[in-house]
Amino acid sequence: MQNVVGFLQDGNGNLSATRLAFLLWAIGVFGVWAWVSIHTNTLMPIDPSVQTILGVLMTGKVVQSFSANDGPTDKVTLTVTPPPAPPAQ
Repeated sequence: MQNVVGFLQDGNGNLSATRLAFLLWAIGVFGVWAWVSIHTNTLMPIDPSVQTILGVLMTGKVVQSFSANDGPTDKVTLTVTPPPAPPAQ
């Protein structure tokens, strides 16, 4: 349960409605597709309009993840020090 809540949180720890919508749509589509495929004993195609909605939700989340407000605001500075020179021979 903690992993699901962690998945639904953005970089600032707030819950993300876009992630929730994508997760519910994806689980719902897969569940209905699996149920229909099992009960008809054939592999059913997923309607292109449903694929489009899932694609739009996924694309929206990816675009949103690059926004200025989706992540910690603390800046991290990385310092790289070169290794010492080998001794002269």
